[in-house]
Amino acid sequence: MPRIKPLTPAEASPEIRGRLEGSSRAFGEPLVPTGIQAYCPPILIASGELGLAPGRSGLLPALIRSLVCLRAAQMAGCPF
Repeated sequence: MPRIKPLTPAEASPEIRGRLEGSSRAFGEPLVPTGIQAYCPPILIASGELGLAPGRSGLLPALIRSLVCLRAAQMAGCPF
């Protein structure tokens, strides 16, 4: 349980509500880090853009990109 209560889509500002709702659609519920980052919209937006950057770059084949993402998640202890 985090020390900071994550924001819900209903509590978030309109500019980032869509990102929290997207997290809910993708994972069944909003992810705790997303809800905490929602307190500072620039951080939430930058984090989302950073996560999308490898796919947008076109520098790696899709299979290698997936393996890199999987390994990074394993190293970070991400259950997804």
